[in-house]
Formats: sequence, structure tokens, C-alpha cells
Amino acid sequence: MRKFLKEPLVHFLVLGALIFGYYYLFNSDSESENAIVVDDAEYDYLLSLWKNQWKREPNEQDIKAFLDQYLQREVFYKEALSLGLDHNDIIVKRRLAQKMEAVSNDLNAMLKPPTDADLKAFYNANDSLFLFPPSYSFRQVLFTNIEPNWQRELLSTLTALKSGQEIPASRKLKLSISNEWKKSPLNEIDQAFGDEFASKLDSLPLNEWVGPISSGFGQHLVFISEKKDSQLADFEIVKSYVEKEYEYQMELEMQEQLYRDLLEKYQVKITSDKVPQRIKKSYHPL
Repeated sequence: MRKFLKEPLVHFLVLGALIFGYYYLFNSDSESENAIVVDDAEYDYLLSLWKNQWKREPNEQDIKAFLDQYLQREVFYKEALSLGLDHNDIIVKRRLAQKMEAVSNDLNAMLKPPTDADLKAFYNANDSLFLFPPSYSFRQVLFTNIEPNWQRELLSTLTALKSGQEIPASRKLKLSISNEWKKSPLNEIDQAFGDEFASKLDSLPLNEWVGPISSGFGQHLVFISEKKDSQLADFEIVKSYVEKEYEYQMELEMQEQLYRDLLEKYQVKITSDKVPQRIKKSYHPL
């Protein structure tokens, strides 16, 4: 029996029971504090969540199930708070900070709905965000590095193409890659062939077969028939995108402003010697 009483697990269980008993005795005075109310608004919210997930009306068993789930979550939540389990919990802190960010975003949407003038001013001031990338129309012929005598065949094919002959049948859809690309944006070409290939296109001449040009697939002969420089998209075409970007930037500004305003309520003390003095002074000037 004495050996049993010396076990650390027994001490832990007894201590846990004492702690729970203490909190139960001293935090159960107020019935309202322990009340979990499911009113019409709460029930409608739970019901809408359930229907959005399952795409049908719930039966009584379903209703009982989602109410039990809600009550379990609320009971555990209240008990966790009463025991201080939220203290210094990084996940809880992060989630609550995210909710504050959401509050600031909602405030921004209510206080500053953008007008057309706002959007056009933002569009003009941030034109780099609304540029169409350069695009190219070109043909290509691929030679993989594992083919025998590929260098010799590449040179002979280049000579034939320069003289006006068509792409050889054996070189069409090599590795299932199209030989002809029409008005393709640079980012699309980059995704298909890799940055090394895409970055060289601007330096190539128009209407002339040239090569070899390297890519992740091998070596290419390339004929560019059209180049279009990067250009600003018409406002009316990208207006919906401008509005989304505007709202995003305004949300960031609102979050930053809210943070700065709230920070004034707190006295920041950075005592760590590892933090550079210049940074410390930015929070609490001497």
C-alpha cells in the first residue's frame, strides 16, 4: 500500500481531483455563469452549418447529434477557461488574433465601401499589379538529350526549316508537347518549359528559325512569329480584380491602424538582451 501511495501517477490523479473539486466549488455559485443557452439564433446558426455540410434537412437524430456536439464543445470550452488552459497557448492566441483581424476587416468593409473613383485611383497608383504579362506566338521542335546523334539531327533539321521545309513528322508532338503556341503568356510558357527557356524568348529574332534553346525537356529549335510586350489591362476588364485587390490592401491598412491604436493601451517591456537596442527603443523610447 505504501509503495502504491508513492507512485507519481497517484499523486497526479489526486492533485487533479483536488483542482477540479476546487474549481467546481468556487465557480458554481452563479447559475448564469454555468448556463449554456441555445436560443433561436444559436439553433438557426447550428442548423445552417449542418445543412450547408449535408445538403438536406436534418431528422431528429441529426438534430440531437449536432446539439450534443455543440454542448460538448461549449462544456469543454467553459471548463478549459475556468482552469486557465487558454493561458499562453499559442494555438488559442493565434486563433483569437485571427478573429480580431476578421473584426478589423468587417469594420473596414462597413466604414469604407469603395467607390468607382477609389478603385480607379488605386488602379492608377498600382498599375504594376494589373499588367498583362508578355506573350509570344511561336513554333518549337524538341530534341531530347538522350537521343543518339541528336546534335547532328538538330543541325540538319535547322537547315531544312530555314529553307522553308515543314517540321518533320518524327518531331511532331515530341513528348506530347505541342509544336505550335499561339499568344501564350510568358508565365504559361515558364510553367510548360521552365524559366531558362522562357527567359531567352525576348532575345530571339522574329520570323526566323534559331536554336538550340535549352529547357527541362532538352534542346529546341524555335520560330517566333509574334511578340507582345507587357501591357496595362483595361480598367473595365479587370475592375472586379481591382476591387478585390483594393479591399485586400485596405484590410491590411485597417489591421495595421487598429494594431497601432490598440498598442498604445499597453506598456511593452522587452527585457531580453538578445534584442538589438534599436528595436527595443522603437517600442519604448528612452
